[in-house]
Amino acid sequence: MLKFYNKNRWLILSFVGILTLSSGLCFFGEALTLKNNGKAWFLFGTISLILINAGVSLMIGANIYNK
Repeated sequence: MLKFYNKNRWLILSFVGILTLSSGLCFFGEALTLKNNGKAWFLFGTISLILINAGVSLMIGANIYNK
């Protein structure tokens, strides 16, 4: 199992990065909807910012292991 993980670490990190980025975009859309309706949106906006940046960082960091 560990050999599989070490060999395919870049693939796993890329997949998790894509999922994290898309989750962040979903939270961003929800924050936009809440803001347009005049409701509290700051928490959703902050969570979306964190998830989007984490997803991009994971995808960029996966390139280190893809050699």
